[in-house]
Amino acid sequence: MLPGDHKPWAKTVARIVICATIIGLIVLAFVFKAYNTLHIPEIVGLFLLFLTIVPPNLAILYPWLLLGKQIPPHGPGTKSTAR
Repeated sequence: MLPGDHKPWAKTVARIVICATIIGLIVLAFVFKAYNTLHIPEIVGLFLLFLTIVPPNLAILYPWLLLGKQIPPHGPGTKSTAR
């Protein structure tokens, strides 16, 4: 589970962030293309920017996308080992 994904507004914010990111990347790609500066490094940068923003937000919308073991929440009877 990601921090904050249990909030009631988390799914709405995740949808807004995904849509804004995709629209922003498309606009930025068109700006690069208009100035004739859309080269391989810019394409890689846009792709990496997409990969850093969208997958965590998709994991909030679709929790089954997280493949790791889910850590049980800390209850009153569990103790933390970190000091």
